[in-house]
Parts: sequence; structure tokens; C-alpha cells
Amino acid sequence: MCNIKIHETQPLLNLKLDRVMQDIVYKLVPGLQDILAKTRIKVSCRAEVRHLRRVLCHRLMLNPQHVQLLFDNEVLPDHMTMKQIWLSRWFGKPSPLLLQYSVKEKRR
Repeated sequence: MCNIKIHETQPLLNLKLDRVMQDIVYKLVPGLQDILAKTRIKVSCRAEVRHLRRVLCHRLMLNPQHVQLLFDNEVLPDHMTMKQIWLSRWFGKPSPLLLQYSVKEKRR
């Protein structure tokens, strides 16, 4: 299996969901399924970063002032919509759009 060469320009082209392997991984790593379910968020293309940040903070029980949404380690402005991010930073790449978040330390 490891000797199979994947497509060089589209490495995700032939990936398929393997439910059996997924079940095995979930049994080997207790709590993984819950962690992944909490952080996967589906929103409208009209949603702004501020909306996504609020949903994320609610699910993770964090204070919104301490959370930043990032794309390639760049902090995204609150007014930017998911469509703007898609068109300016993700156009031509496969779905889903991947964003990261960081939690700022509290100031004393």
C-alpha cells in the first residue's frame, strides 16, 4: 500500500473515507471523536469572521476576546466574510476551507 504513488498535482484526488479505519482510530484514541465534532463548524459563505469566532468560543467555552481566527498564521479581520476568504485565499483549492484559531493569553 505504501508504494502507491499519489497524484502529484492533486494529492487528495483519490482519497476515500474508510469507515472501518475511522472506527478503529476512534477506539484507539478515546475522546477523539468528541474533540473533532466540537471543532468542525459549518457556516454560510455570508458569515463573517466575528460570527465564526463567537460560535467557536461558545463550543469551546472560551472568552471571545481571547480567540483569534487565522489563515496561514495571519489574523483575519472580524468584518471579513467566508466568501471573501475563500476567493482571496482559498480559490482553486479543494473544500473545505481550513482555518485555524489561537487563544491569546490573558493579561494580568
